[in-house]
Amino acid sequence: MNTQDIEKIIKIFEGADISHLDLEIDNIKIKLDKKETQGVKYVPEVKEDAFPLAEPDNSKEIVKAPLVGTFYKAPSADAKPFVTVGSTVKKGDKLCIIEAMKVMNEITSPCDGVVKEILAENEKMVEYGQKLFIIGD
Repeated sequence: MNTQDIEKIIKIFEGADISHLDLEIDNIKIKLDKKETQGVKYVPEVKEDAFPLAEPDNSKEIVKAPLVGTFYKAPSADAKPFVTVGSTVKKGDKLCIIEAMKVMNEITSPCDGVVKEILAENEKMVEYGQKLFIIGD
């Protein structure tokens, strides 16, 4: 299996009416999941030995990268960014694009609010679960 084969599998998966795919071919494992492409809601982890317990800040959402790829703040090099710090966004508005294996994945806002921080750098790699944006009231 080569990169072109993997790209074909991803394109077929994106058009299919399924939300999850586990595949193993020639000792290569591929796991695809559509349900996380809309951003990830921040849920703080609290360790049992962490005292006192702090209340989570429910006034903001942290948008994390749902996949590994290259972060783009605009649709092209000469275009305006999708959002800037201070931008008001609605649930579903485009925040950025993450390119993975020549596939452009649009990352959208999980809520209404104001962009408080942009934590990723344009045209730099982001990791799965990396914090990208903070959206608040």
